[in-house]
Amino acid sequence: MAVSAAKEVFALIEFKKAHIWIQGIFIEAAQTDRPFMFKYTTRSASTDTLRIQWLDTLDEKVFDTGRSCYFRGMSASESFSVYSPKWHTLTPGLTLKVTIGPGSSSKKLGYIVISPYCYITIKKDPPKN
Repeated sequence: MAVSAAKEVFALIEFKKAHIWIQGIFIEAAQTDRPFMFKYTTRSASTDTLRIQWLDTLDEKVFDTGRSCYFRGMSASESFSVYSPKWHTLTPGLTLKVTIGPGSSSKKLGYIVISPYCYITIKKDPPKN
């Protein structure tokens, strides 16, 4: 297996692990009735970590891909969303572009889309406005 093919396989594994991690955060928050802030980058930057901050204790949880894949928020201005356990909503909903590298021209793996009603999906293409 070529290095680039191996890198892509590891990136896809981390992409799926990130999806599962996000689902776990929402399950934990709903079961424990805890609000949190989901922190992400805007379109101009990408990162290999996902971060949430519990709003009751200010503790953070971090998912780190070890530079296997990178996340870029698709919002031009927002850099965080807030989960409300009372209503089980995320404001605003968000889309994360997932790529193999940190640059804007890096190969796209897909998108993690989280609706305002906390429906979490993986998509090949970004949602249409």
